Amino acid sequence: MKTSSPARPVRLAAYALLLVLSVLTGVMALRYALPGQPFAPPLPNLTLQRELLVLHAVAGGLALMLGPWQFSARLRARRPALHRALGWGYAASVLLGGLAALPLALQSDGGPIAQLGFGLLGLLWLASTTVALIHIRARHMAEHRRWMLRSFVLTAGGITLRLQIVAGNLAGLPIEAYYTALAWTSWLPQALWLEWWLRRPAPGARTGEAWAETRIDA
Repeated sequence: MKTSSPARPVRLAAYALLLVLSVLTGVMALRYALPGQPFAPPLPNLTLQRELLVLHAVAGGLALMLGPWQFSARLRARRPALHRALGWGYAASVLLGGLAALPLALQSDGGPIAQLGFGLLGLLWLASTTVALIHIRARHMAEHRRWMLRSFVLTAGGITLRLQIVAGNLAGLPIEAYYTALAWTSWLPQALWLEWWLRRPAPGARTGEAWAETRIDA
């Protein structure tokens, strides 16, 4: 008789939370495409490059909403064509969002440290997604999944960024006081955690290669 892994409910709960946060954050980002001026921190790179901000926010929001579905084993097995379509939509969103992010990063308030943090995020976002596409074109499925995880953990920096801004607001801090830190704390800790997780030995295995088969039974 097939038994369920004790870790499966935890994975499903974590996946559900990620999906909810991704959709909510993505929908909030789409507001920037509406007429008028939605709320945005009054920072020069955001107010003086309005068109790039809209492109980055909308494309990044779409990537957030599409990305989590790439890790559903059920979707991959039952609807492979839909899985591929969502994957290409995600990749196109990252391409547009990443290209718009780079000039925004170069004008970031907070000086060279913030500019380097956001700029490196944009470059790694584009690079990891490109490598994932190269691997899927070569039918290297395990490596494709690993690089898609790397890509999406950077996409999810949009969630972390907003959660940290909410925390700053609750603490009564002006965003200018911690904007430079956000350029790094919004994505680097989770990216480093993912690298550790991908390399840790799977149960009963000698290497971390089994983690390349990461999937969610949802």
